[in-house]
Amino acid sequence: MPAISQILLIGHTHHDVGYTNSPRLLDDQHRRVVAEVLRLCEAYPQPGPAQFRWTFEVARPVLRHLAETGEAEAARLRQLVHEGRVAVTGGYLNMTQLPSDAEFGAAYDALQALRAAGLPVRTEQHGDVNGIPWGAVDAMRRAGMSRLVMALNPDHGRAPYEQPTGFWWEGPSGDRVFVWLSTHYGIGEEWGIVDGDVVAAQRHIAAFVERLAARPDYPYDVAVVHAANDNRWPTPLFLDVVRHWNSVPGNPPMRTATIDEALDLLESQASRADVPVVRGEWSDWWSHGHGSTAREVAVYREARSFARAAQTSLGLSMLRGDGEPALAHVLGYRRGPTRLRDEDELVADLARVDEDLLLFGEHTWGSWETYSKPHSTFSHSHWNAKAGFAYQAYDLARDLAVEGMFRLAASGAGPADAAPVPAAGDGILVVNPTERDRTEPVEVELDTTRRCRLVARAPAFGVAMLPPPAAASTARHGREIAKGPYRVVVDPARGGVVSLVDQRDGRELVDTAVPHGLGAVVIERIPAGCEHPMVVRSPKDFHPDHPGPDFERLVARGEDEPTIAESAELATITWRVTPPDLPAATVALTLYRDVDVVDLDVHLVKPARLEPESIFVAFPFAVPDPEFLLETTGAVYAAETEQLPDTSKDWYSVQHAVGVTNRDHGILWGSFDAPLVQVGGFHTGRWARTLAVAGGQVNSWLMNNLHFTNFQASQDGTRRYRYRFAARPGPVTREQVRVYGRNLLEPLQARRYAGPVAVAGGSGLRVEPADRLLAEVRPAGGQAVRVRLRNIGAEPVTATVDWAGPGVTGGGPVTVAGHGVADVTLRRADPPS
Repeated sequence: MPAISQILLIGHTHHDVGYTNSPRLLDDQHRRVVAEVLRLCEAYPQPGPAQFRWTFEVARPVLRHLAETGEAEAARLRQLVHEGRVAVTGGYLNMTQLPSDAEFGAAYDALQALRAAGLPVRTEQHGDVNGIPWGAVDAMRRAGMSRLVMALNPDHGRAPYEQPTGFWWEGPSGDRVFVWLSTHYGIGEEWGIVDGDVVAAQRHIAAFVERLAARPDYPYDVAVVHAANDNRWPTPLFLDVVRHWNSVPGNPPMRTATIDEALDLLESQASRADVPVVRGEWSDWWSHGHGSTAREVAVYREARSFARAAQTSLGLSMLRGDGEPALAHVLGYRRGPTRLRDEDELVADLARVDEDLLLFGEHTWGSWETYSKPHSTFSHSHWNAKAGFAYQAYDLARDLAVEGMFRLAASGAGPADAAPVPAAGDGILVVNPTERDRTEPVEVELDTTRRCRLVARAPAFGVAMLPPPAAASTARHGREIAKGPYRVVVDPARGGVVSLVDQRDGRELVDTAVPHGLGAVVIERIPAGCEHPMVVRSPKDFHPDHPGPDFERLVARGEDEPTIAESAELATITWRVTPPDLPAATVALTLYRDVDVVDLDVHLVKPARLEPESIFVAFPFAVPDPEFLLETTGAVYAAETEQLPDTSKDWYSVQHAVGVTNRDHGILWGSFDAPLVQVGGFHTGRWARTLAVAGGQVNSWLMNNLHFTNFQASQDGTRRYRYRFAARPGPVTREQVRVYGRNLLEPLQARRYAGPVAVAGGSGLRVEPADRLLAEVRPAGGQAVRVRLRNIGAEPVTATVDWAGPGVTGGGPVTVAGHGVADVTLRRADPPS
């Protein structure tokens, strides 16, 4: 245990897009911080321990500053970085676990602009948030970073190790990053550092150094102290703390430093010490906040699905070339005509969608007063701005997706062997945005009042035209339906499905020992008279230090007989249940003749309520001795066994899919709209260090209001929440979970269409081997289209990207490392028609 030989004071601003003020103001304010830091560096150039040094905690404000200023400012930054006075870190923003591979990819791709400006980026700094997806390790390494600082907030959660400490975090591929699990950045204000309160800072820092020196598990002779707090405008006041500290006899020397300099020292010492090496998910205790605004999170997830569909269809149509006749009358899909975007507009608009998705996926959900003043104008205005990022992304991505569908359908220079098709079509246009042939249910609006569900088939990166649905379904009352591989029995008095039999092997898929049915709506509340500290003292005491409270769970039940609608292709059973103190909810389950998935939709009407509450949709699967495989960003992990110590096991935020499996069989389960799950039972308030599994239950945690700040204190609204699951005769694999989740993120796109059709079947793009890769297609500018390949397995794959048609160059073979990513570029060799 070495003595502390030096103290490094790290000046930075914690980057919230909100909380202390409106997101509308703060995003621009952080851009202005960059110019102020440059001014302060020049105003306080004196070398020595108290020289003004600064770390930009996230990359976005620096990227914006460079984009809006130019080479002269880039040169100023380069010089300061070279002198060790400024560090630029590589996290785009302080993100939640909501973003997918594509959003994280866009964030890390943006770092190319920093490197192009000559600014090295070696470290990612992450503040406030209690977790980060496992796949971020490999993504960071691909982006050229090997160190991660987690200034973790201890409220509502636990750190994997005592703060501060260091460890090596190994990603799915085996690559590692060095993690500095720092103290919370907020000590900069709490200890008086950022305000230059030298007396308070002396007292607190001395106690901190004394604690570090007494720890047998701290093999470092460096103490790192943050001079930061939420959205603080940079000032030189913290330099007074350095001067005062160094004037006190007996104190180890203190100096300002950047986070890069601090990590250089700490990583070097960790390499010579016996520090932990860990693998697995850093599951976020704060992710329960993802359920504080269920409607807007669902909008955000729908927006990114449109975004992925848009970039694929637009990229494919660009390679094929615009066809004839002109599409203006086609693109007026509500009121026409509509102008087509040119290539530069498409690239710019796709980037705008990325930006809005990242701003919504950032960790600041509400203002500091959302719980103390839930009805204040400021709280509502703040949330309006935050929610606006999701709605802006939705509006633009949806518009791009529709344009891409219709442009692709009428695109001209297709593959030479394309099947001849009519000059016009009138039916259901289906576009497959992925590398695999797919057959799955879709929903489509037939006119302004009627929607229908049907099973669509479309080839990889291809188009299909389906005739409009035939006769309407017949309707009757009843409790049992059978279609395709499944037979279902519903009992509204028990809230949902009481029997779901896989007729292929006779296996019952519902755990009948659970006192409610599958698809049951479960309300979780604190019982009257509860004296838990979060009730009688402060909602902040919903915390591991105060286990509990013991929630009561009430199942929404119904009395009316279910309604059955059936056609040759599918059967739907619908029932109504009434949750306590809420309007009636409608639940609908659909079986299909030709596909082995089950769809379940829950229509909820939710009035606002400030008292602590949660709403679940329950899926009690009959899978004995289950393992739960959870889809996170860039990886699939096993709950409990592939997690960092003391990370959240009460709840998880997943991308879309969960595998419930044992050695004999399993179930693939997924949620389109809601990311939170509790697995193996209900666990709210246990703050468990080990996962207690009572059975194969996946409980979708739709919504809650169990925080004390930042998130919303209540929520209301009407929305449908959608789920899809399927039985598997053998064990579920990680690769199956990854593909299943991706298919929910990127469903087949279907729309009523009457217009020119120039392509049937494949568009011309082929990716092989399609069963081992995921592919993302995106216009890249200059007539180029990027195909990003993701290897979903541990072994390297030799992949081929080919275009079967004239006028396109590029593609060919590429090796994709295990759990790796590779980009391939295709380019039109001639101007589009």
